[in-house]
Amino acid sequence: MEFARRRRVETNLDPRAATGNRQSPGIGQRLRKPRHAGLFEAVHRLDAGLDAGMRAQLAEWIRAEYQSEFGDVPLGMFALCHLGPPYIDHRLDLWQSIVEHYAPADAVPEPFNQARMLVRTGAYDFVEVYASGELRPVLKDGSVVA
Repeated sequence: MEFARRRRVETNLDPRAATGNRQSPGIGQRLRKPRHAGLFEAVHRLDAGLDAGMRAQLAEWIRAEYQSEFGDVPLGMFALCHLGPPYIDHRLDLWQSIVEHYAPADAVPEPFNQARMLVRTGAYDFVEVYASGELRPVLKDGSVVA
């Protein structure tokens, strides 16, 4: 019996043609660039119990970094939470500056709910969630899984 390994094949390298986005050519390649330590630090600061003003500043800084470095800004990120019980994971909505921590039984809103299972595997430091529904898991070394 032969088992075929599933893989993602990108046949159209111009994302504007496939999704209708008005992004520059090469955006897919830019989104695959490794994430730098500053982004990791920002995502991990979510566990520090930031006030609303600091959350807004953090979200604004992350949006600016993604726009300048990668050419696209995710809706937000989903990551493991280190606050301790009952919380196990959290999300940062970059456009509404919402940080929400979740217990195991809590429902996570769309489109972040699909990132939850990826984060819970422990294989990824965080998962970027895009408006298109695309998820980009980020490994602890900063590399992005496409």
